[in-house]
Amino acid sequence: MTSKTDAIVTGTVDVGESSRIVRLLTPEGGRVSAIANGARGASSKLASALEPGTRLSVTLVRGRGELAYLRGVDVISAPRRARADLDRLLLLGYGCEFCAALAPEHHEAEKLHGLLAVFVDRLEVDPAPGDATRQALEAKALTFAGLAPALVRCARCQDPLVDPCVFDPDAGGALHTRCGGGAAFDAASGARLDALRRTPLASSEGIGAASSPWLLADFARWHHYGAPKARSVIESIGRAPRAT
Repeated sequence: MTSKTDAIVTGTVDVGESSRIVRLLTPEGGRVSAIANGARGASSKLASALEPGTRLSVTLVRGRGELAYLRGVDVISAPRRARADLDRLLLLGYGCEFCAALAPEHHEAEKLHGLLAVFVDRLEVDPAPGDATRQALEAKALTFAGLAPALVRCARCQDPLVDPCVFDPDAGGALHTRCGGGAAFDAASGARLDALRRTPLASSEGIGAASSPWLLADFARWHHYGAPKARSVIESIGRAPRAT
C-alpha cells in the first residue's frame, strides 16, 4: 500500500552500511518509522532532508513488516537558525522527542503534528526561546495526548488550589496537602503552567517559565513515555538559551 503525507522528522537510526530508519510524526498516522535505503550514501540527496525538525511531504510504501519504506521525499521547510545555535538545537531535539513519544503509532495525531510544526517555526523567529516555550510545548502536548495533569484545581476535591499544596502524578496532578501527599508544589507554579498551556507558543516567553522547570516532563515520564535524550544535555550545560 502506498500513501503520501506530510511529516516531521523526529529522529533517525543508522542501519547497515548506507541506510537509515527515519522516525516521523504525521497528522494521519501519528508516529511512523520508515526505512530510507541508501540515505547515507555519498551521492544520496536524502541525508540533509532527514534531519530532526525538517518538514516533509513523503511517499510511504507499506509491506508486510512493521516498517514502511520511504520512496519519495519533498522538503517543505527545514530549520536553519536552530541548527546553527546550540541552545535552539537542543530545544529542537527535545521538542521532536517529546511530541513523538506522546503520539500514537499508526493513529491520528493531527494536533501533536501541528503543535510540533509551530514549535519548530518559533525556534526560527523567537529572539530567545527558553524554558517558557519548552514548558508551553509540554503542557499542550500532554493535553493533546489526553494526559493533562490537574494544575489549578485539586485533583481530588476539585476545589481551586491554594497553598500549601503538593504534586502527585499518581493522583493526577496537584493536590491540597489536606487531600494527599506528594512532592512540594505551589499554586502559583500551577497557574503559570496552566496559562502556558492555554496561550499561543508565540506568547510563551512573555508569560515566563514556571518555577517547577521539569514537572510536566516528569509527569510524562511517570506515564512511561521516557525522557528525551536532549533533556540531559539541556540540564548538564545549565545555561539559559541566548539570543542569536
